[in-house]
Amino acid sequence: MTQIRNLFDPQKGLQRSIEKVISYQASQEDRLKAEISEYIVTESIDEQLEKLLENILAALESGGGHEVGVWVSGFYGSGKSSFTKYLGLALDDSVKVDGQPFVRHLNDRLRRPQTKALLDAVSKRLSAAVVMLDLASQQIAGATLAEVSTVLYYKVLQELGYSRNMKVAALERKLKKDGRYNEFRDLFQEETGELWEDYQNDELVVDSLLPSLAHKMYPVFFKSDQAFSAANSETIYLMDDRVREMIEVVRDETGKENIVFVIDEIGQYVGSQQSKILDLQGLAENIKNIGQGKVWIVGTAQQTLTEDDPHTAINSPELFKLKDRFPISVELESSDIKEICFRRLLGKSSEGEAVLGKLFEDKGQALRSNTKLTGAKYYDDGFDKTSFTNLYPFLPAHFEILLRLLGALAKSTGGVGLRSAIKVLQDVLVEGAGDEPPIADQDLGWLATTITLYDSLNKDIRRAFASIHGAVEKVIVQFPDDKPTQDVAKTIAVLQVLANMPISIDNIAALMHPSVTAASIKEQVKGSIDKMLNNAFVPLGEKDGSLRFFSEKLNDVELERAQLALRSSDVQRIFSNALRDTLNPLPAARLHGSRAVTSGLKNISGGRTVSLAGDRETIQTALVLSDAAEYETERAKQLDESRQRSSENTIFLLGRSPQEAMNRAGEIYRCNRIVEIYRNDPDQEVKEYCASQTDRAARLSIELVNLISRDLARGSFVFRGAVSAVESIDQNLQAACKKYLGDVAEQVYDRYTEAPERVDTGLPEKFLRTADSNLKSITSQIDPMGLVQILGGKPTIQSDHKALVSIKDEIERNGLIEGKRLLETFADAPFGWSPDTTRYLVAALLVGGEIKLKVGGRDVTVKGQQAIDALKTNNSFKSVGVSLRQDRPSMDVLGKASERLTELSGDVVVPLEENISKAAQMLLPELQSRYASLGEKLRTLDLPGPDKMESLNRQIADLLLTDCSDAPRVFGAESSTLFDELKWAQKVILAFDQKLDHTIRHVRELQRELTTLPKTGAPGELVKVVDEDMEAIKDRLSQQNFFEHTADISTKRTNIESCVAETVRTMASAQVGHITEAAADLARISEWGEFTIEEQQKVLAELQELSVHASEDIAGLKYLLSSQFDISTIIQDLKRRIIEDGKERRKPPEPKPGHKPEPRQRRPLMMPAKIATTEELDALIKRLQELRGDALYYEFDVKIGEE
Repeated sequence: MTQIRNLFDPQKGLQRSIEKVISYQASQEDRLKAEISEYIVTESIDEQLEKLLENILAALESGGGHEVGVWVSGFYGSGKSSFTKYLGLALDDSVKVDGQPFVRHLNDRLRRPQTKALLDAVSKRLSAAVVMLDLASQQIAGATLAEVSTVLYYKVLQELGYSRNMKVAALERKLKKDGRYNEFRDLFQEETGELWEDYQNDELVVDSLLPSLAHKMYPVFFKSDQAFSAANSETIYLMDDRVREMIEVVRDETGKENIVFVIDEIGQYVGSQQSKILDLQGLAENIKNIGQGKVWIVGTAQQTLTEDDPHTAINSPELFKLKDRFPISVELESSDIKEICFRRLLGKSSEGEAVLGKLFEDKGQALRSNTKLTGAKYYDDGFDKTSFTNLYPFLPAHFEILLRLLGALAKSTGGVGLRSAIKVLQDVLVEGAGDEPPIADQDLGWLATTITLYDSLNKDIRRAFASIHGAVEKVIVQFPDDKPTQDVAKTIAVLQVLANMPISIDNIAALMHPSVTAASIKEQVKGSIDKMLNNAFVPLGEKDGSLRFFSEKLNDVELERAQLALRSSDVQRIFSNALRDTLNPLPAARLHGSRAVTSGLKNISGGRTVSLAGDRETIQTALVLSDAAEYETERAKQLDESRQRSSENTIFLLGRSPQEAMNRAGEIYRCNRIVEIYRNDPDQEVKEYCASQTDRAARLSIELVNLISRDLARGSFVFRGAVSAVESIDQNLQAACKKYLGDVAEQVYDRYTEAPERVDTGLPEKFLRTADSNLKSITSQIDPMGLVQILGGKPTIQSDHKALVSIKDEIERNGLIEGKRLLETFADAPFGWSPDTTRYLVAALLVGGEIKLKVGGRDVTVKGQQAIDALKTNNSFKSVGVSLRQDRPSMDVLGKASERLTELSGDVVVPLEENISKAAQMLLPELQSRYASLGEKLRTLDLPGPDKMESLNRQIADLLLTDCSDAPRVFGAESSTLFDELKWAQKVILAFDQKLDHTIRHVRELQRELTTLPKTGAPGELVKVVDEDMEAIKDRLSQQNFFEHTADISTKRTNIESCVAETVRTMASAQVGHITEAAADLARISEWGEFTIEEQQKVLAELQELSVHASEDIAGLKYLLSSQFDISTIIQDLKRRIIEDGKERRKPPEPKPGHKPEPRQRRPLMMPAKIATTEELDALIKRLQELRGDALYYEFDVKIGEE
């Protein structure tokens, strides 16, 4: 039989040297030559490169401001490092192989002319200094775990010949900046006799020699020989300063303006660490801003920055934040790896292709069937003859698994020691995996499997996933001679590491399929899995429906779960929930095509009835599960029960209890209980276990519901003494319940046909509004049940309609019934009417005068706004009382009411109840508005009647609240208080319209003013004169019929005003006399003669001006009273002034110096010769006292008169 190695193209050389990984550090010319000669550029890689080069060229042509961040993504070992390394070398014109620029060698590997042309153009235009940094392997002193910007900074320094020691590199940088670097090198050589470059990375030299040299070079900075050693090596840089210096260093050392920084495995290095992500964001942003479009940054990662598939992202989703800083993307596909492996390693000879083609034609269909994966959406398990031939002995899915397995391992180990995908394939082909012989030595038809991959990567898996690897080792110990079981364990381990495919029997068998010609190994796999599950020392279990190895801790948790004691109450609750979900949603049907009917659900078990859902529904479906042996007995029992009145609306659904149902419920309980116990455990693996138990409980719940549904579908319906097999109605349980409910509903709601309409919510309101204006206007849209009929040309309500009769009967049985109860009664069996329909029927009864409503304690009998508001919605109707109408007003009452309303309104009112109420509805608001301010006006005028107006307004408001339903009784009563008060108000308004209110206002004003007059003199006499008239007016205004005394009040007002006028005239005359007497008094003053004639006339004119002219009314009277005081005060002031000024004029002039004073004038003074009485003596003394002031100006000649 042909060996596999004989299928390959001999020119490929299976055993030729293939590098383990592509390293940025490998830059020797012969190494580069070997690498580039093996580099395979697929069509996809060619396209990606072309797109990238177009971006770079466009940026070069447009100048600064363009994007400079490039993100190259692909699985571990997919060729990211090769792509970026060779691109970087091609852009650096200083790199040559065999004397030719490296770009020439890369160009030779490209496929398409346009890509080649672009590469040439970009390399010539860019001519960049390229700095490459491999973060996965770069070891920089003191900076291994630092931010990317720090690592890159020191990488730049090392590339350009600086020391690996950060502190030393900083000193070297300063020396070069200051132009003293050669001076330092000479000093070092002088001190040691050696070249500095040979010792710049020697820690011993740095510690012993460099401190003294630093002191000699910079004595100001390093004060002593030990100062350099004590200096802090960790200098804090601002990001933009570090980037600016890094760019300057490269440009200074290389002389090139354009720079490309290439950083490998940047995504994995940064991971989910926020600080490193922010640092990388800042680094890219500063490179763009400071580099001004001439500095580029290229990074590689195992995920794209736009992918949303968590199974393919081995790094943190936090990396997606970088997409704005690295907008230019290059995505290497897994298909590229397949092509590269085929072209570099797996290429077949023509004879080999023919053999494999024939093999596929014979066995390909069966092979595809045996290797088909389930739920593995991330893996390509489809293949044709070409792909089978190209990739054999591997299948396409194995490549996907290998790449993702390498990625998962790289994430855990940092990629250290891992091989590339192609190297792994070469190793298993040439050297074999584990203890297995090389694949190349296997016979034709043999297939590589997940066991091949596990054995090849055994050490890496052990290092990265010790717990999973340890579980496989336990299987090997427990089953040392059972290789198939060991292989199943290895496959489970591989799939558990991947964590993106169900670990099922089917998938395990597909991935372990050993040969093209072999039959399916599912049964063998199942047997091995059962062995491991039943072995207490193998930590194999289930999670999310998939197999998996548990850790030691989870193994203990799983054991604890299995030993949990069941709580019967909780298990029964779980079972009840499953019963509820069996008919979820609840069975529903339509009654006569218009009413939805839903059945509630309950469970009868052990003599107890438990409601499961819809307990308020009229029809209930009772689930009864019995043991198979007792099924017939139970059915007979439920048949008898169904004939009882208490069960007349119950459908009994009888089924056999599934034996395994309670076991499932118990398992669900254990799942939920173990989650409760470990819900807060901090261990991540335990949290995942709890999540898997929650998922398992959900899956078991679905299975339990299906079990119950199956057995109920094989059972019977029992209703009112009749039995029907469920399957005879419909094979589907839900459908059968729905159909059976439709039949049952017609029996339960057998009076639904009396009102089979489901009217709109707003229809009762429309019905009332239309009926209020004109009953003839009601159409079939407003009256769908035809309740309005025309009899003798007159529209009336069909009061003998079955539905209306049913409602009246219910009201009559209760006397007064609340709307809520009415709605509930007719919504329930046997009617089933909608609440809206019931309100519509009540509205019709109200319009027909058959009922009255009780709203807010008041009766409403008319179809006005109050009735509309009461019947507008179901909620508004619930609190309304409804009773039959039995107190219609008599014809005498109606006649009296219409007569009075006609008198009040002036319009003829027909003596019918409805007309009277409508007339009152129109008239009362108008009167209410007209008389609104009358009460306050009466109160202001101090007139009787404000309380009467309050009573009137209250009565009107009460009537309007019921849309004047009570107007016939109120206005038709033998004695109508409201009518009397309205007539009284009407008369008052009429009197006021005739100016009575003005008269009363003047009278009240006179009353107030007269009380303020003095009680003496003319005012006092006036008060006495008018007192009798005032008392008469007061008496008239205190009477309820004050408005009937208008003439009398006006006459007496006129008399009073005449008396006031006469008093004004009398007081004015007296005032004139007073002024005249005052003028005479002035002339009698002795000093009057001292004034000239003109001065005397001026004073007299001033005196005459005091005379006032007052109106002949109470205001004029008060004016005269107030002016009397002013006149008296002014007269006294004039007298005083005359005397003082006169005396001043009598004073003799002051004598001139040296002259005698002029003699005073002489005046005669007559004295009596005899004084006989004290009065005469007092008169003489008074006269002499008056002359005391004159003694200063006159000499008196005393003459004694005769006795």
